[in-house]
Amino acid sequence: MGFYYLSIPSLILIAVIYAVAIAAFRFVWIRLLHRKFTGPIVWVVVAAIVIAPWVEELWIAWNFGQACREAGTFIYKKVQVEGFYDDTTHWWRQLQESRYQFVESRDNLYGTLWRVERVGDEIRHFKIDRPTARYQYKTRYSHAPVAHKVVRHEDVVEDNLTSDLLGRELVFGRDAPWFYVGLDRPVKLCRGKRDARGSLYVNVLIPVDAEAKGNKR
Repeated sequence: MGFYYLSIPSLILIAVIYAVAIAAFRFVWIRLLHRKFTGPIVWVVVAAIVIAPWVEELWIAWNFGQACREAGTFIYKKVQVEGFYDDTTHWWRQLQESRYQFVESRDNLYGTLWRVERVGDEIRHFKIDRPTARYQYKTRYSHAPVAHKVVRHEDVVEDNLTSDLLGRELVFGRDAPWFYVGLDRPVKLCRGKRDARGSLYVNVLIPVDAEAKGNKR
């Protein structure tokens, strides 16, 4: 089960709902139906009033817990590369901080494709018609619904030549129940088991120069 965070305002709201609902039921039962406020029927109704506000939360938590069994970061194969294609974000100056020789990427704001590469001590950045890198890092699913208020996010590294999956990061998120009251409503995430730390592509796509330095040691 993956229950959401509790907040004091939420608990106060639930308490108010309980008080109003039970008072209304008591009024109808005693004043309108002229019956004593006791017996199995009364307790069944009171129990239903207590449980009702939590029904949605129980349903979300159960589905979230089931989904989280699949979550995790999985490394299936590591390869040495000079560069790759990143379909998730636009690269430029980030190349200087990395050990890759080139990265092709997509500008998700404008939909254009770019290549940034090392040429001597300089960094060149220019548009391209299509990616040419053999390996790509992309998002398969982003906020894809899998159940009520439960979503799936999945990033993968693929070999474009063989269609093999080299690595996968699967994360699930869940929203707050209807009664949650707070300054914001953060999505609760479940990342599961992780075979590595850091970005998925960093653990799968090993820069050739970095691998060579490691072998010399």
